[in-house]
Amino acid sequence: MAVPKQSTFTYGLGNPLQTKITKPGQTLPTTKKVVPRAAVDSKEVKAVKDAAAATQIAFDASDKAVKDYLAGINTVNTGGSSSSGDSGLTYDQQLALQKQQQDADKLLAESQKKVLALDTFRATLGLIFGKDEASKAYVSKLYDLTSGFYKSGSTVEEAMNLALYQAENDKVIPEFTTRFKGIFALRDAKQAGAALQVPTIAEFFATEAKMGEVLRTAGLGDLATETFLGDIIGRQKSVNEVASLISDVFNTIDYAPAELKTTLSTYFPGVDRVSLAKAILTGPEGAQALSQKIKGVSVISAGQQYGMAIDMPTAMDIANRGYGYGEALTGFKQVSSLSRAGDLARIENKTFTQQQAQDAIFKQDSANLGQIAGLKEREEARFASQTGAIKGSFSTQYLSKNSSAGQF
Repeated sequence: MAVPKQSTFTYGLGNPLQTKITKPGQTLPTTKKVVPRAAVDSKEVKAVKDAAAATQIAFDASDKAVKDYLAGINTVNTGGSSSSGDSGLTYDQQLALQKQQQDADKLLAESQKKVLALDTFRATLGLIFGKDEASKAYVSKLYDLTSGFYKSGSTVEEAMNLALYQAENDKVIPEFTTRFKGIFALRDAKQAGAALQVPTIAEFFATEAKMGEVLRTAGLGDLATETFLGDIIGRQKSVNEVASLISDVFNTIDYAPAELKTTLSTYFPGVDRVSLAKAILTGPEGAQALSQKIKGVSVISAGQQYGMAIDMPTAMDIANRGYGYGEALTGFKQVSSLSRAGDLARIENKTFTQQQAQDAIFKQDSANLGQIAGLKEREEARFASQTGAIKGSFSTQYLSKNSSAGQF
């Protein structure tokens, strides 16, 4: 049998030079599948992709932390457990959160326990208002308003002040709000721009009590009422102002001589001393202005005693020079004694008026004093030539402000 000829057929990876020959029982080598190489990103593209991936990771982590945090709060607040199983809070953070919740619960419990007892409220009201006021029917309504402010943390006194404004705003408890119309008047004045302090209820009562004492001391106890004193306070008059109005104005009128009192009554009308005091205290003028006005009227009255009509500006000018009613009486007596000077001036075809005489006496005007001196000298000279004696028809004692009145 002829031996077959050995095959020269080649196997390989397409390389004809490879003459690898299979032997009996030898498997042929398999050819590997060629996989295309992936494209390599540029540095810029890789940086963008890396940043986007990092952002997504951070977002996912943040979202989970928020959810876990909220779940943790819910766990602490409700006493249950978080559905997520992890609150996202550290142990210390959970303890701190629990402490905050406990403090809030405690504060709420205390506020609910802070109840103003009606007996305590009436007792406090009695100390401020008086027992009679504390027993009035409206106190129960006031208690309801005050309790709300008291429970929120205010003291009883603070709560009553707040309740006063609440009652006025809600137009309730008129018997309470009317009692303090002076406070509301001052509040309105302050809101309109006046520089003043609005009193509390306690301060209002203290002021009212002091004013009442001033009026009772002056014998005006009929005016020491809640209504009248509240009105005075609302007119922005202080205790000191009221005291000055009584001592410097009312008492001056009340104790004035009959002639002066008659004149004053035309400027300060009042059928009796109570109505006079009421007009003074409730008028728009303050103590200082009224005191000056009385001094002016006093000068007018003094001039009237000597038949001289003086207008208010002139009277005020004389008063401001230090002339009260008594001093003005002396001055006008001196002015009256100078009427002879007017007659002598007319003999010389000159004039010397009452106003000039007043200026000479009250102002010590040098020109008018000089004219008086000249008239005197010439009068004395005429008299001496007729009788041989040197004696004028009027003296010159009036040339000194503090001297006694001159005489013709």
